[in-house]
Amino acid sequence: MEIIKNEQYAVFKPLGASFDETVSSAIEKSIAVMYSAEGKINFILNLLKVDAISPAGITLLNKVQKICKNESGLLVLVSTNNDVIDFISGATEEFLLILPSEEEAIDAVFMNELENDFKDEQDEEFGSEGEIDY
Repeated sequence: MEIIKNEQYAVFKPLGASFDETVSSAIEKSIAVMYSAEGKINFILNLLKVDAISPAGITLLNKVQKICKNESGLLVLVSTNNDVIDFISGATEEFLLILPSEEEAIDAVFMNELENDFKDEQDEEFGSEGEIDY
């Protein structure tokens, strides 16, 4: 598996066709370390070479999605395989963002970061309760 770390995100690229228990376990360990030690909340899983996902893979996606959602981060999957996309969409608990290229996934992470920054500025400007000081 290939892992590319950036200041804003981490990209995981399983190199085999199967997203099995071994791959899921390795990704889960890496994400746990990056989240707890480095504060990473944006993860991209490049599944372009994957054509099968195990139940362990689905469990991992659900766990990571919950972390990202709670922290205002983003989990983005990259796939063009309709069978994989349909399987993930039907098997996961929540909506997952699936895009056709890694570049689009990276753009989505940056857009999410900008939205979070804007939201933080709005909260500071208007107070967290939405109260307006005149």
